[in-house]
Formats: sequence, C-alpha cells, structure tokens
Amino acid sequence: MTLGVAAICYFAVQYVSRAPFGLALQGVRDNPRRMAALGFNPNAHRIAAYAFAAFIAALGGVLQVWNYRQISPGSVSVGACIDVLIIAVVGGITRPIGPFIGALIFVLLRTFALDVLIKFGLDGNRFRLLIGLGFLAIVFWSSDGVIGLWERWRRRSASSTQRSGGGRHG
Repeated sequence: MTLGVAAICYFAVQYVSRAPFGLALQGVRDNPRRMAALGFNPNAHRIAAYAFAAFIAALGGVLQVWNYRQISPGSVSVGACIDVLIIAVVGGITRPIGPFIGALIFVLLRTFALDVLIKFGLDGNRFRLLIGLGFLAIVFWSSDGVIGLWERWRRRSASSTQRSGGGRHG
C-alpha cells in the first residue's frame, strides 16, 4: 500500500510539474516580480505549492503510523529529519525520482553496513559515520546528488564514444 501511494504521489508531482501550474511555479521561483507583472499571484502559487507538498507529507505520516501501528516522539525527532534531508540530497533534489533513489541507497547502506561493521568488530553506531562520509562525497562531487553524477558519467561516456569514432559511419 505504501509503495502504491508513493508511486501515485510521484506521478502526481511529475504531472503537476509539467502542467501550467507547475510551469508558473517555476516562474515564481525564478523571478516572482516578472510573474506578478504577467498577472500571476506569486503568493497564491506559493501557498498552493506548500499545500500540495503538505498533503503529500501528511500522506507519508499517515502511512508511517499505519505501517508501524504506533507513533512516538522519536518518529519526528531531529535525527529522523536529518535522515530525510540526507536521503533527499544524496538522491538529488532537482528531480522527483531523486529522493526515491536516495532512500534506496540509505536503506541498503543501513542494512548492509551494519553487518559489515559488526563483522569487523566495530560498533554498529559507526553506520552514521559511513552515511556522513557518503553524504559529504556526494555534496562535494555533485550538487545534484547521485542523479547528477549519473548524468555526468553518461555524458562523458557518450562523448568519449563519439570521439573514438564509435558513432561515425565510414
């Protein structure tokens, strides 16, 4: 159920970002004065965007309570908020698929890094150190997260293929 709601929210965000409302939001983000001069209300667009994002966040909160069958103060602690921020930045915040990729990386690291750390006799709390180092590496090499690194690698491999003559017919 959670995966289905996440997929629906992803496609809703994709749709809204390409709809006239989403394009107006991009204009409001880039130059609110120009959008106001064109007849748009930047404040109303911002409020609507926050309401849309809050609705998606509320769905996530409801699904979390439904999944764990409880709610506690620890579920909204600073540590949980930092985890969400790291997930978003590692995946890439400029595209809707970025946080999904970041969550996948985070969960895989959390799952397998604990096993590896314990195997080498280290404390399982060192997992945060690995996450922090990975986060710093991603931020240092790509401001757009893993998606940015992937696109840069794809462009380089495509340009090297063209330079080596792989794309020419002779």
